[in-house]
Amino acid sequence: MKKIFKEYHQFTEHEFQKLWKDCLFVFDTNTLLNMYRYSRATVNAYFDVLNELKKKKQIWIPYQVGYEFYENRIDVISEYEKSYDDILSILDKAKSDIEAKYKDHPFLDLCKIKEEMNKGLSGVETKIKQAKKDHPKWLEKDEVLDRLNQLFDGNIGNEYDEKRLNEIRREGKERYEKKIPPGFKDDKKPEDKKYGDFILWCQIIDKAKESKSPIVLISGDVKEDWWLEKDGKRIMPLPQLKKEILDKAGVDFHIYTADRFLELNKTQKKSIDDNTIKEVRKIRELEEKRMMMKRMEAMERDRELGSRIFERYSVEAVHLFAKFEGLMMKIKELEICQRDKETLIYLFHRARELRNMIIHGVNDRVSIERFYRNTKEILFILSKIIHSEDIHPEVAVVLREYIDIIEHLNHKF
Repeated sequence: MKKIFKEYHQFTEHEFQKLWKDCLFVFDTNTLLNMYRYSRATVNAYFDVLNELKKKKQIWIPYQVGYEFYENRIDVISEYEKSYDDILSILDKAKSDIEAKYKDHPFLDLCKIKEEMNKGLSGVETKIKQAKKDHPKWLEKDEVLDRLNQLFDGNIGNEYDEKRLNEIRREGKERYEKKIPPGFKDDKKPEDKKYGDFILWCQIIDKAKESKSPIVLISGDVKEDWWLEKDGKRIMPLPQLKKEILDKAGVDFHIYTADRFLELNKTQKKSIDDNTIKEVRKIRELEEKRMMMKRMEAMERDRELGSRIFERYSVEAVHLFAKFEGLMMKIKELEICQRDKETLIYLFHRARELRNMIIHGVNDRVSIERFYRNTKEILFILSKIIHSEDIHPEVAVVLREYIDIIEHLNHKF
């Protein structure tokens, strides 16, 4: 069974050793950006490992990773430079809030408390200001960027042309609708951002075909469209990913977090100690929490937006559902092309599923948008039928009435 269902099995110790020896290590965007978040000692230790792998010709990044790195680099640098001022502002606000809220407290001497607070915090504030002063000025001189450029010189994939990118976007749309990994968790992102993971995946597969080497991805991405999880624990890459790269490129695939990657290198590099691994793990966990909070906030915004939209247009939505039901009954009786009939019935069923989701409270922005797009597809098929040379005039009249009603309701919805 293992030979047939290889993607569901973890590597044995022997298979792991062979994988580690023969593989190409591929790094995602987060692992590179995190170089700005580590201490200098950890960065130096990390680069020791990467430079050794470069000598063995075992490192590579897709073009998409390089592009995303440059797109996000300045934001990450600014984020840490701004953090010092944010902390100082929090301390100032705490002092001001206490003074404003409890200035008339009958049992506390606020003047004395304020004096003690200023005295106690002055040393802390001085240290924060000094740390800000000592913080690397990466926008002026960026040694991290210099080292990454040197490391990946000659080890980066080619850019896709616009034709190939359009093909990937069309395929990605279909895959996301069917929840085929990776990338479908980014479906809520803007159109120019949502296919980044899938583009990266296509570039990895192309490299695997070319190199015939197993792929080990070092990743900071924690979404469930990459990992198989059980009870909050990551077990291995999704079997679908392992099977796809095995089918298309004939190679094995695995994913490690950056801290696990360094942990496995610890026996080979003396520069990797427990403190280095702990720091890398801590940064990863903080980033995971930050990303989780962003996703939760986005979900909450979507729910609120979906609720407002549905409440505002609920009457129109009910009318639209009713028209769909009536049209579905008519379609079964009308003499139209069997293929078009089957397509419409399929789209009607999808509309019904989305309707049920929305009625039962799943009224986030994505559900609303999917319902809208589904309706547009129905209108497109109906228009195509009307303009067909084989359509009977009476059938065209019936469909035209429905098109006018659905267009009007869908525009309002």
